Amino acid sequence: MIFLEILTNYILPIIYDSFVSLVLVLFFLFIFRIKDSNIRILFFFLPLIKPFIVIAEKIDVNKYNINPEKLINIYQRLPDPNNIFKLPDRGPAVIFDINYLIILLAIISIFSILIIRWVTLFLFYRNLAYEDKVWRKDVPEIYNIIDDYIKKIKIKAPDVSLTHRNYLSPFIVGIKNCIIVLSPNLIEKLNRDEKETLIQHELSHIKRKDSLISWAALILRDLLFFNPFAYITYYLIKTEQEKDSDKLVVKYSGKPSKEISKNILNVILKIRSIATSKPVSEPVQSFSFLPLSLFNQIKLKNRINSIIKTNPAKIYSSIFPRILMYILFITLLLFQILFIFKINNSYIFFR
Repeated sequence: MIFLEILTNYILPIIYDSFVSLVLVLFFLFIFRIKDSNIRILFFFLPLIKPFIVIAEKIDVNKYNINPEKLINIYQRLPDPNNIFKLPDRGPAVIFDINYLIILLAIISIFSILIIRWVTLFLFYRNLAYEDKVWRKDVPEIYNIIDDYIKKIKIKAPDVSLTHRNYLSPFIVGIKNCIIVLSPNLIEKLNRDEKETLIQHELSHIKRKDSLISWAALILRDLLFFNPFAYITYYLIKTEQEKDSDKLVVKYSGKPSKEISKNILNVILKIRSIATSKPVSEPVQSFSFLPLSLFNQIKLKNRINSIIKTNPAKIYSSIFPRILMYILFITLLLFQILFIFKINNSYIFFR
């Protein structure tokens, strides 16, 4: 029975809550036409954060006037702090219950695996960041691009490291002292404009502090590893980070948006050509010639359209709409509609 209780009172409500939260977020973002990626990412954290309220809160059935004749009982409510901080009253005999011992062992094992995963990821990226650190005299062109762009976006210059492993896409390591990791195999195949766009895009991630956001989203997603909607939400957050970094390049690089979109397309095509060992005969001009799956072509097309439609003066919302969105976020986070289903002698809480 204890396993059924966990399924009905925790796992199913968590998945349901993430699904409803994600649908509400997508609905509100569409209705209010929110283009500010910072606000969009904030709302996309809702399906990752709200389920933990469900985990923490233990519903007291006796507080509700449940009609046993109804299939569904519906209530509007806010989380009760007394329920969140209330320890379960199972008595001392619980430590001798084999079911609870198995659950406790499973929880400890899951957290141990997750901690090992996070530490392994951290050490992996750290090793890549220090694999082949290079200085200005080694790659003067790259440092010149960095120097020019950081003056415009006002960030601290990152160090540069080269990776000779099979990781072609560049990435940023670190939160306070950042390192940009580049593949020499890719850099050698890019022209000056493509290098500029690529490096400026990565520097924009530093400006946005995307490393911190990504780690927070990754940890929340991993804690909800059984929840498919947590993976969808994580993907949407990463997509917004890429789009907003592109927009910052449009705003600060001084280049036309069409030129930036063309450079990004060429970089992606060259990454693909290196990975598949197929030479690139000419710069890409159309999505139909990209050797990508249909899903990736649609994803890339949306990204390019986002770049072309970018208005540098309207990347972020003004202060008043942002305050309204923060209030709406808190409201969606706390406000709950509680559905209580009674099946035989068991209750399922969806909120």
